Amino acid sequence: MKKIFCLCLSFATIVYSIYYATFGGFVGNSGALSKIGLTHPVLFIIWGMITCLALFYNLIVGYGKTKYKFYIPLLIIAFIGMVLTVTNDFDYSQRNDYLLHCIGSMTFSAVMGITVFLLFLLSKNYTFTIISGVILIGDLIFLIIFKETAIIELTPIFAGLIMLGIHNTRRERKAVEIK
Repeated sequence: MKKIFCLCLSFATIVYSIYYATFGGFVGNSGALSKIGLTHPVLFIIWGMITCLALFYNLIVGYGKTKYKFYIPLLIIAFIGMVLTVTNDFDYSQRNDYLLHCIGSMTFSAVMGITVFLLFLLSKNYTFTIISGVILIGDLIFLIIFKETAIIELTPIFAGLIMLGIHNTRRERKAVEIK
């Protein structure tokens, strides 16, 4: 049941994110998710909360297959980051709100990316570890070059949800003992 819920929640989050991004376009700075949130604040809050929920639930299921529990404080930090992101406007004229929004957004993104990366690394899923590392580094480079666009912001989220979905629905490999 957990596996089905992970997949359904991930799919719903991806579909909603695509719908939400259409309000500003996928390319260009006007399509940045936070900029869309200035004109559609309720939709932005919904996007932030379902994205959080989908990533968190998938990570809880994924880390549940391991012995590690350090991810719990990381999820709390990421949640605080998302709350700061959706409750403070991305409006430079309101400097304090703008700074809190940016701090929250960067905190959520960085902590979530690290948490996903570490899950794959500690689960010895090296293919997903490499893919997630390349996506995170590439995304950072694209953000620096092109600034925020919906496609740049959503790529690591979509990739994470897809890889987490695959990771969580795979059967566990049993070690074969040769006598």
